[in-house]
Amino acid sequence: MPPKGKVGWDRVGAHLGTLEDVLRRRLRSFADAMSRPIGRTGGAMVIPTTPLLQQVLDEYGLKYSIDADGDLIVRWEKCHMFFFHYGENNEVLQGRMYLSRRFPVEMRSTLALALDDWNRTRLFPKAYTVLPDDGMVGICAEQVYDFERGATRDQIHYTVGLWIDTLLRFVEWVDEQV
Repeated sequence: MPPKGKVGWDRVGAHLGTLEDVLRRRLRSFADAMSRPIGRTGGAMVIPTTPLLQQVLDEYGLKYSIDADGDLIVRWEKCHMFFFHYGENNEVLQGRMYLSRRFPVEMRSTLALALDDWNRTRLFPKAYTVLPDDGMVGICAEQVYDFERGATRDQIHYTVGLWIDTLLRFVEWVDEQV
């Protein structure tokens, strides 16, 4: 986790209220989970199933729903985050954020240049434009990890919290840029 003040927890918190507090508290308590080598103490190795993700989201105090395809969705005013499972054994987890804000199709090249800058200067999340059926340009950002070898529950908890944090920071960046 970045040092307080360096990356702007305060700025993010101003927009997210109690969610920021919950994330900060949870990320601190699970920060050591990712630093433990796989196979050492810290719990059994698991794959992130939908029921496990529901538990994790409950622990973060987030409200979610499940769509007709069985995908988990967390909704905020500015964006929606979907959790998708891929792979032969659903071992690949993707968190994909769709911004609620839409743009005229004429802005797509300008948006693509801004997102190229994001992708070039940040490690994650990966960001891109989409063309939904409404004729407007949408913006997505995503994180993906292959859990084929499994991870501890703490590591999955930390990973999901980190994804939520970085994806919400991306939403704020888009608001500042466009």
